[in-house]
Amino acid sequence: MIRSLIRQALRVRGDEPAVLCRIGRDNRTLDELRRFRLRPTDRVVDLDEHPMGESLGPHTTAGRDRADAARARGGGHSPADTEDVGLVAVVAASYTDLRRAVTAAVHLPRAAHVVVAVTDTPAPHRPPVPHAPGLTDWHGLHELQVVRVGRTGWACSLFSPAGLDVATVLASAFDGTGGRRWAVPPRPVVALHGPGAASWRPGDTWVTGVAATGPVPLTPVTPRADLALRLGTRESSEEWSDPIVPAVDRPVSGTGVAARGRNGARPLTVRGPDPVALVPPVDELTVNPIGFTPDASGPLGELTRVDGRTVVTEGRTGPVAVPPDGTVTDVDLSRLRYLRGVRVDWAELVERDAAVRAVASLAAGGVPLLSGPVPAWAVGLGEPLLGLLTDAGEADLSDRSRREEHSVRLRRVALRTHGVRARWRGLAAAEGIPVRPDPRVSVVLCTRRPEMVGFALAQIARQRGVDAEVVLALHGFPADLPEVAPAVADFRAVGLPLTVYEAEDARVFGAVFDDAVRRASGDLVAKWDDDDWYGPEHLADLLLAREYARADVVAVGPEFVYLQEVDTTLRRARTTETVTRSVAGSALLADRAVLDDAGGFRPLPRAVDTQMLVAFEHAGARVYRTHGLGFVIRRTADGHTWSQDLTYFLDKQTDQWSGWRPSALLEGEPEPLGLRDGVVEQVGGRR
Repeated sequence: MIRSLIRQALRVRGDEPAVLCRIGRDNRTLDELRRFRLRPTDRVVDLDEHPMGESLGPHTTAGRDRADAARARGGGHSPADTEDVGLVAVVAASYTDLRRAVTAAVHLPRAAHVVVAVTDTPAPHRPPVPHAPGLTDWHGLHELQVVRVGRTGWACSLFSPAGLDVATVLASAFDGTGGRRWAVPPRPVVALHGPGAASWRPGDTWVTGVAATGPVPLTPVTPRADLALRLGTRESSEEWSDPIVPAVDRPVSGTGVAARGRNGARPLTVRGPDPVALVPPVDELTVNPIGFTPDASGPLGELTRVDGRTVVTEGRTGPVAVPPDGTVTDVDLSRLRYLRGVRVDWAELVERDAAVRAVASLAAGGVPLLSGPVPAWAVGLGEPLLGLLTDAGEADLSDRSRREEHSVRLRRVALRTHGVRARWRGLAAAEGIPVRPDPRVSVVLCTRRPEMVGFALAQIARQRGVDAEVVLALHGFPADLPEVAPAVADFRAVGLPLTVYEAEDARVFGAVFDDAVRRASGDLVAKWDDDDWYGPEHLADLLLAREYARADVVAVGPEFVYLQEVDTTLRRARTTETVTRSVAGSALLADRAVLDDAGGFRPLPRAVDTQMLVAFEHAGARVYRTHGLGFVIRRTADGHTWSQDLTYFLDKQTDQWSGWRPSALLEGEPEPLGLRDGVVEQVGGRR
């Protein structure tokens, strides 16, 4: 089907040249691009091999003249350096490869007809229905077609006589797979040079390709980038000429780093000050825990070497090959989901760069990893991840809870250490380039129970890895009660901003909650209940999931439930790491703008969370459920706006324990704030 689409596009393109591009691991469809009947002015490009900074235009005299002129200016290339063409076709092996193609495509010429095809896509992802970009609204678009190709592939075709920017089309196609949140590139704005550079900045239409010596081009008087990254340059011969924009060198092999100073100073070669910064980042928008299978019972795979190649062995369809740069794709992860885990065979891994990046990618994808002692050459993984690799044994992966806990610990560290955003924040910090801080989370807590204020505030006070403020709505009682005032004072002593709102008793619960939201100043709003348990990484995990899932709303599933009446903990069967409306409303994080678009919380006495989720659905928001290991719902005889009797929970449980038995990721329970004279109130069932 993909071949037929491209063949037909070649027939109808008129007299204009065509550029056919492939990217990703070898497969038959990609390899057959060279077999089409092409004209001398046409071009076939392997985007995996093509260096950033070199033109991707057709073989025409005008195109060569413009490229030579750009090279003489020292400014690299852009689509403006080449003439428009009749057709550009980009065939990618996966969405991970499509993201790299977006970056490489900034060098492609504009085209009247653009064909984008992905040969294999995992089940959790939606089809690539392009989103129309903002300022360039494709007014001249005549045709848009999206078709399924084979069992797992997709293709889209766009035609506009006025011409289309290919990088924008590719980015829009990927954005269409993930809801209404655009995949906005991280800061700083960068320029790239060299082979494989697109792996460092996947999905970035703002990137600029530059010559090895610079300078970064101006637009019109401001540099197009804040920082340049060069791969494969020899620091002894390639002086960096830009006096304003600093450049950082990375060898393609990943074994060293040379940092260029500002003001055109002589290059300073530095070997290994931060080994983590030498590893190409993991694209968290495609390599992530989405689709994780909590109850996977397949065999153990192995990251090893077979027939001279680095592979992950698995039994259903053969080994998953790892290329020399260590790229693991979303398709690879989908093939490995049924495995209980993967053992890393360090002794057999000769391609060290590939091994380090593959391990980081598998961990970021939530694959439970087993490892013996890690060799010194794998130091680029970073100390936190190195420590986790040897923490679990094969018996742990046979227990569902311990297996998922190990997976969550790995993914947290890998994504926060090796994700694209994390890597570029580190590079910017090393060069003294400011970046925006993380978004602030406004935790909104509305309660009718003075005796639970200290308990709830203690749960919030121990949150780590997040910039948070709290809006405490006291529904029907004042803040100077003896159960409340000491707890508020203790919380203020922690240093987190706190706003206290005293609501009238007669005001409807939903309206009180909406009043509290309007008093919040954060970019995001997190809902918090006064009697549930939250682990110290609860908010940080929601923020992490919001990024890799591109979600407007993130929450956890109501997996763990403590039935206080019978002193029993249940774990309910739930699918995690998926887009769904079935989430726990008491553990919900939403973009402030999306909450406003959905109309806020309705003025209802109960079912406020349920109605909010319905509103999100009608507003077109993407609701994502991450793991629920750091959250426990408390059920008592009364006092809940969500009314369900005990049988509702008992009928749906998969595990049951006597007493209070949360996941280890909850990390126990803090003492309620505001206690005096060592008096501890019973708030759980385990004391």
